Amino acid sequence: MARTSKKINVLNKFYIITNGKSSEQNYFNLLKSKKSIYDVKVIFQNNDPVGLVEYAVNLKDANQIWLVFDIDYTYKENRLIKAITKAKKYGIKYAFSNLAFEVWLISHFQKCYQELDINGHKKILDNYLNKQKIGLTYSKANIDILKKYFIPNYHNAVINAKIVHQEWIKKNNKKYGNNANQKIWEWNSCTTIYKLIEAMKLNKL
Repeated sequence: MARTSKKINVLNKFYIITNGKSSEQNYFNLLKSKKSIYDVKVIFQNNDPVGLVEYAVNLKDANQIWLVFDIDYTYKENRLIKAITKAKKYGIKYAFSNLAFEVWLISHFQKCYQELDINGHKKILDNYLNKQKIGLTYSKANIDILKKYFIPNYHNAVINAKIVHQEWIKKNNKKYGNNANQKIWEWNSCTTIYKLIEAMKLNKL
């Protein structure tokens, strides 16, 4: 009986590996409070997507392993496609944001369609927080803002991000054909973090 329990515990492990030390790591650690059916562990690794995959392949005791990264300069260096190809080979899942994790945060209160740079993301988040009349602006390191104004709305983010992602897939297929590779580095203001959230199977409190 003891051996059976140990096996169940091992298979319940759910790893999230991210190279975002501030927003991403803080966000997912806060989201764990929603009580996933899995034993969720958030790990920060200061690596590009390829480095995240190389770290992940050594984790043998997980039910699921997810990588979280931004679409940035790595695709120009042919590192992005290499990472995705290797992740698929080892059954490692991934969730991306283009250009940055802030696209996922914006999705908590609206669909993000605009082509934005980092300053554009911050402007939208600042405007949102101003509407809350709290006298604060967005900061990656502000855990309290994430906890109070974003985590409670993660259901909205899942819906909004999924809609935008599906529209990008349609655009990609129309432009390149249904059998073409998805050129996610062209999908500015798209995020697939929603897939990770759904996979966590959180209790809807």
